[in-house]
Amino acid sequence: MKKKNKTNALMFITSMALINSSLYSSNLTSNFAGNTGVLETPNARIMPDWSMRFFLNKDKPYTYYGVAATPLPFLEANFHMTQVDGIAGFTNSDGYGDYKDKSISFKLLLQKEGDYSPSLVFGADDIDGTSLYTSKYIALSKKINYFDFTLGYAKGRLGGEDLRKYEVNTSNSGSSNNNAFHFMKDLSWGGGKPFGSIVFNATPDISLMAEYSSIDYSKDKINPFLNGPKYELPDSKINYGVKYNISDNSTLTLSFQRGNQIAFGYAYQFGFSRDGMFEHLPDPKWVATQDIKDEYKNIDDKTFSDKLAKEVAAESLSNVKTSVNENKIWIEFDNPRYNSDLKAVGRAISTVDEVAPKEYDTLYATLKRKDVPLKTFKVNRQEYDAYENGKVSADYFRNAVIMTNSVEAMEEEFKDNKTDLYKTDIYGTDKFTFYVGPAFKNYLNAKEKPFAMKASVMARMNYDITKGLFLTSKFLHPFYNSIQDIPSNNFESNKLAIRSNMIDYYKYDDTQMEKLTMDYLFRTPFDSLAKIEVGYMDLAFAGTDLEWYKSFFDDRFGFGLQYQYVYKRPVDDMFEVYDDLTYDAKFINTYYLLSPKYDLHLGIKYGQFLAGDKGFRVDLERNYKDFTLGAFATITNSDRIFTNEENRGYIDKGIYIKIPLEVFTYKNVKGRVNYGLSPWTRDVGQVADTSLSLYPMNSGENNINIMKKNIQKIIE
Repeated sequence: MKKKNKTNALMFITSMALINSSLYSSNLTSNFAGNTGVLETPNARIMPDWSMRFFLNKDKPYTYYGVAATPLPFLEANFHMTQVDGIAGFTNSDGYGDYKDKSISFKLLLQKEGDYSPSLVFGADDIDGTSLYTSKYIALSKKINYFDFTLGYAKGRLGGEDLRKYEVNTSNSGSSNNNAFHFMKDLSWGGGKPFGSIVFNATPDISLMAEYSSIDYSKDKINPFLNGPKYELPDSKINYGVKYNISDNSTLTLSFQRGNQIAFGYAYQFGFSRDGMFEHLPDPKWVATQDIKDEYKNIDDKTFSDKLAKEVAAESLSNVKTSVNENKIWIEFDNPRYNSDLKAVGRAISTVDEVAPKEYDTLYATLKRKDVPLKTFKVNRQEYDAYENGKVSADYFRNAVIMTNSVEAMEEEFKDNKTDLYKTDIYGTDKFTFYVGPAFKNYLNAKEKPFAMKASVMARMNYDITKGLFLTSKFLHPFYNSIQDIPSNNFESNKLAIRSNMIDYYKYDDTQMEKLTMDYLFRTPFDSLAKIEVGYMDLAFAGTDLEWYKSFFDDRFGFGLQYQYVYKRPVDDMFEVYDDLTYDAKFINTYYLLSPKYDLHLGIKYGQFLAGDKGFRVDLERNYKDFTLGAFATITNSDRIFTNEENRGYIDKGIYIKIPLEVFTYKNVKGRVNYGLSPWTRDVGQVADTSLSLYPMNSGENNINIMKKNIQKIIE
């Protein structure tokens, strides 16, 4: 009997140990530097796809704060600041306070965890700049019931190395030959050390943890432990802690670090969602009454077309025109209502489908911008109704619908050689639009002040003059400005100071006209588009921007040309320009849809930038539910153009996020809030801003391949 009990107990323990359990915590909380991990060390996990985390952690003498995100299902990226207590940022500036270091990190998930196999990641910390905290590592993690084990090996700071041995002879931390890049280019893995952790998920909300960290704090280049008696060097490489999930999104951390320090932290983690801050009001499709349907029977084509155009315009679509030809209906419209053009197309088709008699079996829906046709969608009504009612699959309808940039060819097909077809006048025009709201400009890590900001009231106006021709203006009036406390610091002579003197424009504490342009958008041969823009393009430049763009293979590839000729603007005069400060830029713009599956886009702008430096800018961005995460880097022959060390060899780079306005309201609102992190006082790789761009990396125009992937939006 006893033997049987022992056998049963052994079988229970063994089976539980072999289960790849998802019980309790998923261990997707952050370590102090914001990466998914434990305390000081990472684990081999990343957040779910399209997640974001904000964090603030206090581990004296260090304070960490920043943001992490998963722009791809196998990639986690991190931007954070490390503030070091006891070390002055600048010896000649009391306003800056403690030393602060910017860091960019990433983790690449090489293998997901299986029933019997661990997850595997490759990661790198502080990959650009001065290399105070630079590391690279590999790590394995495995869940066994309530426990989560991690074992890793690291080089650099996490591996206990002295990073001084990787230093190069440059004072420009933004160059392509900075200390961190030099470390990352070293492919050897010798000289590092292991790290590891054990996490016990005691309850769904509480995790106990212990870790071994190989960091040797005595080797840090910015070292608070060796800078007076305030902090003692660590007594131990083992850290202990507890994490408590106070909600589905929020986690608190309390730990005992390095044998002599209590630390605590907070992280807020969430997934991207258009529902955002408010529950959205229902947005049902319009349903026509029988009386309205009866009005469309036995009427002439002109009356039918006019009534139909009014119905489509009533759906808050603009510049609506319609026409009929035997069994076919043509509708064209701008989309000022939805972020998704495909949803707007679906709403227009659904409206027509509600009232048009059944003998009209073919619909052509043409999407426009500023009354200029962009794409035509051809659908069979029976197939559309079948898909809407779940009688055919998405794959069937995806192959049945025709989406094309060949608008003229589709209209000729619709007309079928008839020259006297009636097309309505425009319905739903909204020529003048106006918006008033706040505008903010931040200046980070200035010597005199680590965080400075200019807050303004912004008035933005648009007036559509005629087809493709429109005026855009933007005025700013400040109500708070701490950037004016920061001194000017032009890197170059007046001619080459493209953006390094931008601080003067933001220090200016009176009303400014940021933009006043006239644009003309028009179609050109071979289903291409062109644009002419003239006026005051941004705070620093006025002039002309010419652009042409042609897409291929259902928007999978694209090729364009762009030319700018601009004058520098004075800081304190809205309308004047400097006649002797002229610049030109010329580019080949190329685009490639890297992955329809991940909605991943690549753009390369190659040519001459405003200062005369030649090179290329690479953009990589991913879209999801109308959100966009992106990054860019610009490399030019700056060594041949500039004289200042801050510009020579510098790589202009940044990250950005675009958030749909629907997040902040309870209804459908077209538009997105853009926020980026990048230096704006460098002169390398600069162009003038424009009101309208045909280059897909700037405009966010919907892509035929992506529309077909997201075909369900046409019936939403």
